[in-house]
Amino acid sequence: MLNKENFAVIKALQKRGVYVKDIAQELGVHPKTVSRAIQREGAPANKRQQRGSKLDPYKAQVDQLLSEGVWNAMVILREIEATG
Repeated sequence: MLNKENFAVIKALQKRGVYVKDIAQELGVHPKTVSRAIQREGAPANKRQQRGSKLDPYKAQVDQLLSEGVWNAMVILREIEATG
């Protein structure tokens, strides 16, 4: 995994004329990773898009059942399926 410190190492080694393959071996990453970091002029951002759960529309109903003392998952599933 590349970070800002590793990218600084990549830039320094690249300026000295070290091959991408050798830089990758030193950092323990794939040469393509080093090439992409050089092209992007930085380490890749670790931004993942938040996605919702399939149960988001039913969370209120599940919370209500749990507050009523229903802890059996099959019973909760049947209640959710009954509502559609």
